[in-house]
Amino acid sequence: MKIKTLALISLFMSSIVLLTTWPIFPLFQGYLNFGDVFVMGMGLVVGWPYAVLAGVGAALADILLGYAQYAVFTLVIKGLEALLIAWVIHRRASVPLWVYGLAGLWMAVGYGLADVLISMNLQIFMVSFGYNLLQGLIAASLAYSVQPLLLRLKKNFN
Repeated sequence: MKIKTLALISLFMSSIVLLTTWPIFPLFQGYLNFGDVFVMGMGLVVGWPYAVLAGVGAALADILLGYAQYAVFTLVIKGLEALLIAWVIHRRASVPLWVYGLAGLWMAVGYGLADVLISMNLQIFMVSFGYNLLQGLIAASLAYSVQPLLLRLKKNFN
């Protein structure tokens, strides 16, 4: 691995922690944040297989915010979210908006299932899914809108 790739991974992971922990907008059993924009962005810029490390930054943010019970779920959910974007950019010149939306949808389903497992209550899925889908779609639209900048960053680092 090149030093500049390692530096870029570190910058993305720290940005994920920062934008997941501040600013946050508390909701029912969690919070809305902008960390997913950088999770998706890391998938786009860093690519396969390093994109999975986006989950590490997001899991660390959960621990720092007092949601340690979600850290392992977050590691997997956000890692796969970034890998989905990385998989598509590996095959195409850019990522279509619907793929970002699919990544946001995956995140919402993943956290819905995590909430069911943590609470042992199947009824919580729809509440969790609803606010996580909102976060996922907002992050998807923002990540898509900054895609030209991220593609330029990717080009400069390769």
